Amino acid sequence: MWNQPAYLLSGGQMKLVEIGRALMSGAKLLLLDEPVSGVNPTLAHEIFSRILKLRDELGLTFFIVEHRLDVALKYVDDMFVMALGRLIASGLPDEVMNNKKVIEAYLGG
Repeated sequence: MWNQPAYLLSGGQMKLVEIGRALMSGAKLLLLDEPVSGVNPTLAHEIFSRILKLRDELGLTFFIVEHRLDVALKYVDDMFVMALGRLIASGLPDEVMNNKKVIEAYLGG
């Protein structure tokens, strides 16, 4: 991947390049909007694993907007859920996923 033109990279590899570009800014907090959208599950887990490694090794904070909870839940420390533009729950992933408001908003209760 290191010496390939960007147009030859897969969607998942492009996501890693995008994260790398963001890191070059020197920011201590990065906002990532759906970093695993359209990426196969194996690479999605690899992307989140690399995000955790960056967090731990460089002391960075990541604020991630992600709809693929099947992947993201394994990696997050805290979680926020919005519905209709309002925050309806926040906390540890297990607490939030069992929150009555979250269940009603996303599963119809």
